[in-house]
Amino acid sequence: MSRLRLLQICNVGEIVGGTAACAWTVTRALPEFGHVVAFLSNVSDETRRTFQDARVERWSACSRRAVDALRPDVVIAHNVGGRGLISGSAVTVQYVHSAGRRAPADVTVYCSRWLAAQMGGTAGDVLYQGVPRPVRTSRAVDRRGNRDGLVIGRICTPIAQKWPASIIPFYARLAERFPDVNWEFVGCPRRRWPELETACRGRARFFRASWHARRRLWKWDALLYHNPDVTESFGRTVAESLRAGCVPIVDVRGGFVEQVTPATGVLCASLEDFVAGIARLQDYGVRRRMSAAAQADGERQFSIGAFRERLLGRIRLAAAKTG
Repeated sequence: MSRLRLLQICNVGEIVGGTAACAWTVTRALPEFGHVVAFLSNVSDETRRTFQDARVERWSACSRRAVDALRPDVVIAHNVGGRGLISGSAVTVQYVHSAGRRAPADVTVYCSRWLAAQMGGTAGDVLYQGVPRPVRTSRAVDRRGNRDGLVIGRICTPIAQKWPASIIPFYARLAERFPDVNWEFVGCPRRRWPELETACRGRARFFRASWHARRRLWKWDALLYHNPDVTESFGRTVAESLRAGCVPIVDVRGGFVEQVTPATGVLCASLEDFVAGIARLQDYGVRRRMSAAAQADGERQFSIGAFRERLLGRIRLAAAKTG
């Protein structure tokens, strides 16, 4: 008996982006399906390698004809725009990751309550993503528990709007308050490197964005994210940091608020909040308790198994609506 076929449609063919990473997680959450993933932009070699057994296609546009030609049983559209139906025969789910006009589907879900409110949805329309536990290196775990000085990282999509000039004075002020902290940046555009190196007083390291860069979360004591220009609809890296026991210290905005609790991280409305969060983690006992709580909460909320159950529920709902 042939497997059911699940088609996913994504706008951006870069696995380091949030929607492609979410599509990958779907393929791992539902192994009983045969998977096809269609991208509406060029697909990087790293993306093709990461998807492994899934069939990956590059489409110039998303059309009902292209979808139905593959004869999928289920379609998950990630942020796909348009006014027409995605498919004439398949069960369809529109997974909205950011604001904008989206094609209608049997079921529409949003990546956070914050985004659902922006789009006129409800809390009942929210489908939180699952994330894989970052690849674990025992050496990194040992070093995190037995060393002097904190290591604090920032991992983000390597595009200009995620790395605004305003973060330079922000890090300079943090480095002034905490001269013993080591700072690491994943995905930072090269033009920002000299400025951040200076701001961090020579204690900055830089790594290129890649699917495997998330393993650094096992080394970091905290994931720190501040961006006055962008509110993250969900913020997938926070869920990833929780699963690695890396304490998030992040803006009190967008989807971050729905992932972080006082036991697992720090939500910040000002520079002084970030300072207070870092100061708390200088106590090893506090750091160890928060790390353990982060891992437990991350497993409960954002494991691939937990995501599977939520996702299957939405697919069943969509199927029921189609009769």
